Amino acid sequence: MNKTIKLILISSFLFFYGCSTTTWIVENQEEVDRGNYKLLDSKLFLQKAGSITPELPVAQFRLLSANTFEYAQRVKTDRYIQKYRPRFGYVVLGIGASALGGYTALKFTDDNKQGQKIALLGASSALLGISFLNMKPIGDPKPTGETKLLRKTGEYVDTDTLNATVSSEQIAAYTIKFGDRVLVNNATSRITNNSLSINFLEDLNPDVFPGNEDIAIDLEVVFNDSLYSYNVPIKSIFEPFVVVKSQVTALRNKPGISSSNVLTDLAQGSQLKLVEDEGDWIKVLYGISENWVSASDIDIIWRPSQFSRELSVVAIPNVPFGSVDVERDIPNLAEDDRRKWGFLIANQGYSGNLAEKAYAHRDGELIEKYLNTALGVVPTQTIKFQDISGSQTARNGFNRLVSRVNNREIDLIVYFNGYAEIDPQTDKVYFLGTSTDSLASRIDLNSFFDGFANLPVQKLSIIADLDFVNSSPNKDALALLAATITNHVPNSTVVFSSNTDQRSYLYAEPNGVQKRHSIFSYFFADAVKKGNTSWADIKNHLDRNVSFTSRSIFNSAQDIRFFGSDSLSLID
Repeated sequence: MNKTIKLILISSFLFFYGCSTTTWIVENQEEVDRGNYKLLDSKLFLQKAGSITPELPVAQFRLLSANTFEYAQRVKTDRYIQKYRPRFGYVVLGIGASALGGYTALKFTDDNKQGQKIALLGASSALLGISFLNMKPIGDPKPTGETKLLRKTGEYVDTDTLNATVSSEQIAAYTIKFGDRVLVNNATSRITNNSLSINFLEDLNPDVFPGNEDIAIDLEVVFNDSLYSYNVPIKSIFEPFVVVKSQVTALRNKPGISSSNVLTDLAQGSQLKLVEDEGDWIKVLYGISENWVSASDIDIIWRPSQFSRELSVVAIPNVPFGSVDVERDIPNLAEDDRRKWGFLIANQGYSGNLAEKAYAHRDGELIEKYLNTALGVVPTQTIKFQDISGSQTARNGFNRLVSRVNNREIDLIVYFNGYAEIDPQTDKVYFLGTSTDSLASRIDLNSFFDGFANLPVQKLSIIADLDFVNSSPNKDALALLAATITNHVPNSTVVFSSNTDQRSYLYAEPNGVQKRHSIFSYFFADAVKKGNTSWADIKNHLDRNVSFTSRSIFNSAQDIRFFGSDSLSLID
């Protein structure tokens, strides 16, 4: 009985556990043997590392070594293990046959015939053993991780990139180009600790580059007989800033010309961080807020990022009319006279290629106050226009004056403030309207002056604060223009704020006095405020102060041009 139990246990163990075998399988006929190699070649080269930014405007390169090796190729075999388990049907049949044979040997054989008994028992044992040997595999073969490389089948050449190991000093040369210009020619730099650094701030002058975001430089690096070429955008080296080029420009809280969106005025030379170029308007950073300035009033410059900590901003507070000395305490020098008329045009809101004419509206308001308060011109007989667009609106304004005068004899004072230009072909003087259409905006002052001369005027004074946008050496152009008046009206005076080759400047000192008027208009009002009403006295006051002030502030001349009768009085 015990033997039977042992047999059953052994059979169960063999059935459930089974057995396993190992085998070597060829995996690859051309396996590369990395341990068997020969160095064929080694070459040093540069690889660009990192990116170039305004915070780190440095081109960085790593020194690497390209090593070419020859490796042996061999047959690769891997060892696998396979588990087996006896087949259930065969085991059952084997046990049954073995039991039957054993039973027969023990029960039906003659005890005297031991040979037969032994033969039957041996056959039974053999059948039992054979039933367990007929096994089936369990799952897929599993790799043991053992590998053998056998016979050589060929060679394999490969190049590995490694950090360079050098014993001598390595030097690279580089050239920087901008378009057709060579900015840095064949400069050299040492490679230290397997690193080459080219600092653009040490080599480039930002003033070389125009204010255009879509520009780039070409960097060429020569090392170990190899040329490395890169296109580097300027905006990855420098950051864009704006500098105010006009004498004064308005800082606005939204784009568009309006007196309601002006935060403050910025003096010439003020610098701000550029946020976005929106065409006619530039979004800038003023403190921590985003505001706008006119594109025609500024230049875009490139500077290192740390320049933002060194910005120079000269802000002129936006004070109301009446805060400047000539705007206060205007004297009453004459009684209201219905014979006197005033005609004023003040153009400030230019756009496009022309900068806003700073303080032109304020100048017009100043002259209007002096006409009405000091010189006896009735306010209802003061016709004032702001920002006329061109010749048609100017003609409409003149026709309004003609209809209101209605052929009555008058004394007329005319004031112009705005940009002007000289036609290089005809030397004619044109007053510029605010229209962006360059042809429609031109107002022929010869025709305009001729219209004034043909009015029924007893006395005519024309005060022209013109800022010429193009310089002309022909100073006779103003004399010819003034003659349109003085040759037809005996009691007439025409005075211009400057020569045709000069500018009409603002009375604005950098970090100093801010009069918020043009120099010419300020000193005209100042002359009247001091009681000067004859053109002789006014001319002397202008001659003494206008050019002196422009030279003191801007180191540039501004000489008034005076034509006609200096004996004419503005109040008699």
